[in-house]
Order: sequence, then structure tokens, then C-alpha cells
Amino acid sequence: MRELPLEVRSEGEATVVRPSGEVDVSTAPVLRRELERMIADGARVLVIDLTDVTFLDSTGMAVFVGVWQKLRNESGSFALAAAQRRVAEPLRLTRLDGPLRLRGTVEEALRAE
Repeated sequence: MRELPLEVRSEGEATVVRPSGEVDVSTAPVLRRELERMIADGARVLVIDLTDVTFLDSTGMAVFVGVWQKLRNESGSFALAAAQRRVAEPLRLTRLDGPLRLRGTVEEALRAE
């Protein structure tokens, strides 16, 4: 399991998480653990800033689906933002861009909350 650099900041009620690098089978468990910890600590609005994500595989997408479902069950909200084309394309092809609320920018994702 590799480390996955994460930048975390608060934007009003939202927690914005900005991972860097590849979100794949070797880093997705780290991301899942951190996002679940944030939810356990009370985060109810998460925006994942994908600006610095260079690759996303099905394991990473599964992390996002799991976190989205957990937040939905707890009356929270979840959105993805600012994905590069090669990261956004698998989300569109699997039709996860709708439920996971893929937005063009973090600001758009925050306004939608």
C-alpha cells in the first residue's frame, strides 16, 4: 500500500479534500480510511478536488461510491470536482458522474451544496 498525499481544508460547512497522484488499488485504501475518519469525526459535506489526481481506477471509484452512500445515509452530501479528462472519462463511462456529482470546479461543487 502506497501513501497518497492529501490536502484538507474547510470551506464553510464543507471539507475539501485534494488527493495528489494515482488513486488506484495501492492508494485507495489510504483514501478510504481518511475519508471514513473524517465522516466519523463529523464531516457531513465532502468535496473531493481531483485537480492533482493523475489516474483513477475502479478501486478508487469504489471508494467514492462507498463514501457517497455513507454520507447519503447520514443526510450528508458528496461531490467530485475539477477532474482532468483522463480521470473524468471513466466516471462518465460508468455513469457515476451524475450520482457522484462531478463538477467542473470546486467552487461549482460548493455552490451546489
